[in-house]
Amino acid sequence: MKLYSKKVCPKCLLMKYELNQLGYEGKYEEILIDYNEEAKEKLLTAGFLSVPVIEIDGELMGDIENMKKFISKITV
Repeated sequence: MKLYSKKVCPKCLLMKYELNQLGYEGKYEEILIDYNEEAKEKLLTAGFLSVPVIEIDGELMGDIENMKKFISKITV
């Protein structure tokens, strides 16, 4: 699982908190698009204009509520 985020982003901090609460602490790769132009382009090409975005098995998700629902259904 990859979490695309920015260094200063309240929604990203919330998503990291949610992931940690669900038992994913240390089990996802955080990619800061502030420092990774290739990752930023990937999100823009896929139609995402904001973060956080989660990638699971190549599928990108950007809505926080949908991400929380999806993540809570998978096994850690």
